[in-house]
Amino acid sequence: MGQTESSTENFQKQQQQQQLHPQKQLIPGLPDEIAMECLVRVPHQFHPTMKLVCQSWRFLIMNPSFYQERRRSGMAEHIVCLVQPVPRSPPSLTESSDSDMTQLSNRNTTTKEEEVDAKSSTARLIQYGLSIYNATHQTWHRMMMRPGGGHVRIPMFCQCVALPAPGKLLLLGGWDPDTLEPVPDVYVLDLIGGVQWRRAAPMSVARSFFACGVVGQSMVYVAGGHDNQKNAMRSAEVYDADADEWRTLPPMAEERDECQGLSWEGDYRFWVVSGYSTDSQGRFRSDAECFDPVTGSWSRIEGVWPYPSVSPRGLTTTVTIADKSNNGSHHNQNQYQWWWFLGSPQQHQDNGGVKELDNSNNIIWKVVDHLQLPGGINGTTSICVNTLGLGPDQYFANTHNQQLQRVFLMSSGGGGGRGTSSSSVTCGECECECAGEGTYILSTKWNHVHTPPAFSGFPYSASCLMV
Repeated sequence: MGQTESSTENFQKQQQQQQLHPQKQLIPGLPDEIAMECLVRVPHQFHPTMKLVCQSWRFLIMNPSFYQERRRSGMAEHIVCLVQPVPRSPPSLTESSDSDMTQLSNRNTTTKEEEVDAKSSTARLIQYGLSIYNATHQTWHRMMMRPGGGHVRIPMFCQCVALPAPGKLLLLGGWDPDTLEPVPDVYVLDLIGGVQWRRAAPMSVARSFFACGVVGQSMVYVAGGHDNQKNAMRSAEVYDADADEWRTLPPMAEERDECQGLSWEGDYRFWVVSGYSTDSQGRFRSDAECFDPVTGSWSRIEGVWPYPSVSPRGLTTTVTIADKSNNGSHHNQNQYQWWWFLGSPQQHQDNGGVKELDNSNNIIWKVVDHLQLPGGINGTTSICVNTLGLGPDQYFANTHNQQLQRVFLMSSGGGGGRGTSSSSVTCGECECECAGEGTYILSTKWNHVHTPPAFSGFPYSASCLMV
């Protein structure tokens, strides 16, 4: 119980430093070490209520060390945040999984021709919302965005990025839902101590369909995309979430619209994969550019993305593989891989692109394995994937005595278009039909996730964190 005692002592010390009322037990009649064991087990949804119990509990719930203890004790909840399309005027936008929502989008990429169509009167019937899937408790709900107490509509096609260490979620850029023009806006959802929205410092330029990635605990990189004239961009900048400040970076060598941002835990660089220039819309580049903050410069890597007609956005995710062959020795080096999940049948055999770091910290691009997609997904499916955090219980063991991160995958229906999917799958857990071709989590096998119709809209962006 040494770790729990350390966390409790840290809480008591900080409480005294805050000059609160004389020290009281967290739960009368129980040692604080035992009380902490009890409180870390309370589900996150009840934390706002816990803050109202007493001053000691409020201070505890607002302290990041409380959430660190939840992770160490295996009590942290695994949250998937998805930016999904919902109707402009649904019957109810409460945090409920039973809302009757229709006219949902099922695409994660948008061509320039589709952007013209999207700015028709039909597109104005669609707005985006933030959906939350709690993978621990297997529940869905939708969250309203209320920075400063007022309701703000989520920008269309905004990027959803998680900062796992401080327990924050960022929504960046996208389109204004009324003017349908790119915006520089940034919103932060703080999940420590409950739920609180705020408007953060905006990007220096408005952009959409850009690359985005988190490096370290608090640095968020953005690059490329397009401006309000639909011109592909070379510009890049980085956001310091702790300081709430943006800093301009040197521009990339190439224009890159609809590019994919990549970053790996333990690697300090930011990668921008593929994309296309203003003059070659829809023809995706095969190369990538990497920004090194030590040198402050970009370098180009050839032969990274082999599909000129397919965007890597949403179809790929980074995965950490922990080697446990030496009985958990700290000298083992993790592998950092880039996995592809391609819906087209002729590309299924290529699900397994990988980026690795060798002992010299050099980059190796090669295909090392193939992954079988869930049986319910056909060749016309759009796919959105993301890895589920870095906690110990987020890994599963493979046949090589390695531990891999679990993968969250959500697919659209095969019917095409921007309405609800006509296809469905039967959920073995609840013996009902789920909208679309389904949602899955990969551990030792693909496990189907029940998805209510209200949450079947295909997500433009998704991110995962633990609270």
